[in-house]
Amino acid sequence: MISFQLPDSIEALNGGLFVSPGFGTHAVRVIDSYELIFVTQDSLDLFEGDKSYHIGQNEAMVLSPGVRHGGQRPYSAGVNFYWAHFRLHPLPAHGVRLAVPKAAPVRNPEGLRELFCRFISDQESQILDPCSASQLISLMLCSLGEGPVCEGRRHSVLVEQVHRYIEERFRSDISTSRIARALRHNPDYLERVFHGQEGLSIVDAIHQKRIGTAKTLLLNDARRNINEIGFECGYADAGYFRRMFKRLTGLTPREFRSLYARTHINTH
Repeated sequence: MISFQLPDSIEALNGGLFVSPGFGTHAVRVIDSYELIFVTQDSLDLFEGDKSYHIGQNEAMVLSPGVRHGGQRPYSAGVNFYWAHFRLHPLPAHGVRLAVPKAAPVRNPEGLRELFCRFISDQESQILDPCSASQLISLMLCSLGEGPVCEGRRHSVLVEQVHRYIEERFRSDISTSRIARALRHNPDYLERVFHGQEGLSIVDAIHQKRIGTAKTLLLNDARRNINEIGFECGYADAGYFRRMFKRLTGLTPREFRSLYARTHINTH
């Protein structure tokens, strides 16, 4: 566990997207900054000091300054990961502290990916000012943090079952009633429990998952047809997909893709 004091203590340095060339190994080195790594495809095996870490897809890790780290085996052909370097500076004792796990799954990978894309796009466009960079790194760390959780927001087993059902079947024609039948609960009861703990309806959760996946696909392949992406994410009607995308993001799919088009990619 690493404890950070937010947000003014963070000095953002740089970031990028690593796309594996299919050979080579992560360099063995000691750096003078923290490094946040977020694996989006395949997995990465690293050591830091005398400990080993396996970082799978949609998992993140924070490397510490002054500690020797490096790869434990050659890159696979499919591994991709985002990276960002930052430093911490001392703050008065009244600053807000955030506990971040050394390595852990990312609960909202689409959201973290979007933060990285915003950071890298603005960096490559040379419009990333130090204040915005610091805030973006802070948001990235907050998405990994284990801060206090309000009891009323804790996920019950039933709510987790709904999320799991959506995760596994969002590409198909699903609805609250179908989920309720599968989980053997009354639809109205299921909706009340879910809304009470998540603050949104089950239908809204389905759309969030679908649009979150669409954002990832739009960013990963600039040549991919937008209508095909909508269909792959569970929208049979291309017009409806575009309307829902704009409702949830404020942008059309094409505008979103253009906004985050600039990405620094490195292969070594």
